[in-house]
Amino acid sequence: MDKNAGTRLWETQKAQGTGLCIGADPHFEWNGELNEEFYAHFAEPGVKNLFEDILKICNQGEILLGARPISVERAAILCSGVVGYFIRVMNAAWKCGIRVYKPQAAFFERFNPLGTIIESMICRTLDSLASRDQANLFKILDAKRGDLGLTQEPYYAAYLTSPGEDACPGIPGQCGFDTMTITTWMGENVIIPGLEYFKKGNGAIVVTRTSNPSGTTFQDAYVYPNMDVELSAKQEPYRYNQALHDEISGILGRGPMAHEVMLFLTEKFSRDNGLDVDGVSPLFSVMGSTVKMLTSFRILRPYAVPLIPGFGGQKGPMKNVMPLYIHDGPYRGHIGVESSSRNHNYPHQKRFGGSGDVNNLDFEMERVISQFEKEEKEAYAEAGLWYPF
Repeated sequence: MDKNAGTRLWETQKAQGTGLCIGADPHFEWNGELNEEFYAHFAEPGVKNLFEDILKICNQGEILLGARPISVERAAILCSGVVGYFIRVMNAAWKCGIRVYKPQAAFFERFNPLGTIIESMICRTLDSLASRDQANLFKILDAKRGDLGLTQEPYYAAYLTSPGEDACPGIPGQCGFDTMTITTWMGENVIIPGLEYFKKGNGAIVVTRTSNPSGTTFQDAYVYPNMDVELSAKQEPYRYNQALHDEISGILGRGPMAHEVMLFLTEKFSRDNGLDVDGVSPLFSVMGSTVKMLTSFRILRPYAVPLIPGFGGQKGPMKNVMPLYIHDGPYRGHIGVESSSRNHNYPHQKRFGGSGDVNNLDFEMERVISQFEKEEKEAYAEAGLWYPF
């Protein structure tokens, strides 16, 4: 394997000239600005007709929609409007040079079966832009899927399979994400079903230290061996025992927090399974920007990629993540995937410094991207670190 998700990401970030990753999160507000009327302005006739055809079939056979009658036109306008708006957003960001994108699954799932089609259309738009310009593109799905064995593998198949491959017999992949977020608080058995995908070059992003306020309760708690709990024969190999505790403590110079144990185990799993390329793992770690990062990340994962959410609506400061900086080697200067969604999805809104006029979307997108890059450079300079872009 010449490249993996980690090495491809760095190549893509170097090409785009920033660590920024733009989300694709179609918000909907019943009583707010982002309502049916807002999206209706972006409904394209061809896309609207497609959704109408799908909805008519569903209506006639009571397939998926049940017995409740719906307004086919109303639903088709909303769905096609969301597609039309986000295609504009992606085009505006692409023109500014952005090549790393992260759709959030929840915002598509609220559209029920039609959400998969909306998400696929947005991904295909990005694919076509990359093909047209012969450019790097890196797509991340934020889905936080975490289950065991036979249940987890279909998640990988659904999201990491490319349109040129079959997700199951005769059914091609839809979105072809390079990597996806997973929750491994059930242990490494969540990661194991993805091995065949990781060895082909895909990746996974382990939810480790999140940006939400309540995450700290368990993620930053110190952990100690518990030899009193009775485990089954299958569980015993995964016990957090004294030897493991001493190994991690020896690396850190103190006892580990829960999220640090997960960092250690993620790094070990990648290394033991031969997934690293030039020391870089395809298994990333979520490290939220709303909390001050610790130096322990780079001690435990020297060249790993953190996905850093929280820069947008949560207003995480860039200075919080400077301890994630890589100080040496070919990846010097790399911090991670600096993710921002709401203010880059709706940059025209006044709460994000916009004019309030969505017709100025291209200008507003250039403004928020330039502002992000300015803050990024300033954070590097303030920390006395070399800026790699």
